[in-house]
Amino acid sequence: MITGIVLGTLTLACALALCQRVWIKVVLGPARRAIDVRYLLLHFRVPREHRKKRRGRKKKGQKKRAWERGEAGLGWIKLVPELLRAGGNGLRFLLRHSELRHVWVEGSIGAEDAATTGILWGLIQAAYGSLGPWGSKIELALTPDFEEGNTRLLIDAEGAVRLGVLLATLAVILRYLPKRKIWRLLWEQRHTRKGTSRRAGLKMDLKKEVRVT
Repeated sequence: MITGIVLGTLTLACALALCQRVWIKVVLGPARRAIDVRYLLLHFRVPREHRKKRRGRKKKGQKKRAWERGEAGLGWIKLVPELLRAGGNGLRFLLRHSELRHVWVEGSIGAEDAATTGILWGLIQAAYGSLGPWGSKIELALTPDFEEGNTRLLIDAEGAVRLGVLLATLAVILRYLPKRKIWRLLWEQRHTRKGTSRRAGLKMDLKKEVRVT
């Protein structure tokens, strides 16, 4: 009896937690980059300002050889169509079951030459026109930059999605991901790094032996 009451209470609590909305606010721009997440009484904020400084800091021994980067990159490039397919299915599911308050995009769009800028501008306008009901909640204040070809964007978006939908979206993405291929690629990269470190260790030992002799 007591076990049933406890299990029923936990089940009800989990169901209520999954039905609660997660509010997400994203601000991406040259001066400010932040993500605010609110769930019940919890509030998380992820600043992005200091990440640029960390990118330039590299410890010794972190640089990979060019052929290693090339092989790893080629393996991931082959998986791009399947990764895009999985991400697209997850995104469509998320959009169908989420609530969008507003999206504000302003700035300029430009490319290396005026022709490419015009094509890019036309694609953006076509994509915006095909949004349907979502288009009423998205405001674009963009201008094409044909002279300098610079792209400067400020994105301010806010929406809500239930916690259960987020978990279901992850399940949809995992369902369509090429899990065996990803696992095989990660396994090959891991063993390649191990082999490289072993060869580097042998070379260091040989150098030490030569110096001693």
